Amino acid sequence: MGERWTLLIVRNLLLGPLRYSDLRHGLPGITTNLLAKRLKEMEAHGLIERVRRTPTARSFAYRLSERGAALEPAIHALGHWGMSEMHTVGAEDERRFEWLLVSVKRRYLGGATLTAELVADDVPYTFRLTPQAIAIQRGAVPSPQLRLAGPAPVLGRLLLGAYTSGMLPTSITVDDPAGHLASFLAAFRYPDRLPVLASEASATQEGEQVRAE
Repeated sequence: MGERWTLLIVRNLLLGPLRYSDLRHGLPGITTNLLAKRLKEMEAHGLIERVRRTPTARSFAYRLSERGAALEPAIHALGHWGMSEMHTVGAEDERRFEWLLVSVKRRYLGGATLTAELVADDVPYTFRLTPQAIAIQRGAVPSPQLRLAGPAPVLGRLLLGAYTSGMLPTSITVDDPAGHLASFLAAFRYPDRLPVLASEASATQEGEQVRAE
């Protein structure tokens, strides 16, 4: 587990299976040869397994095995520890919506029962909330009780507590016939402060920081 990239591969697979090309895209800086080596090692140690995403698919995807999925609490503990270092995010720093979704899972407070769909930059994600647990997976869900769509950076700020259900940016569209948005947002523990983007570093008020999105 101490080998470089191994835990990051586990993190990226927590939202569901990924093809080799998608794994490489989600790991900026990794080389093709090193990714292939890590995947081979992880498969040999029973952390991941190869699957066909559909019965007729010609290519394989990688998913966590039961043993690999058991590492999720360790990923969340490291994320919780590292959040204290998230001060100003520089322009050279990588930010990915899916990385944020992993942190959202560890901030679930419990107690809700809801199926929601978030569409970030036209890519759907399914949230299944039960009183005891939360599951977040790539892909759409039929007839969600709540559907939010918009740019990934803005939805990310929403999931970090930058907006309330009554004051959403106009770039977010909401389909919420039964009025679940407020309870959905209240189901997560938000960080004490939002990470500040480099372009926002000179802002002195939270309102200015939110407006920058």
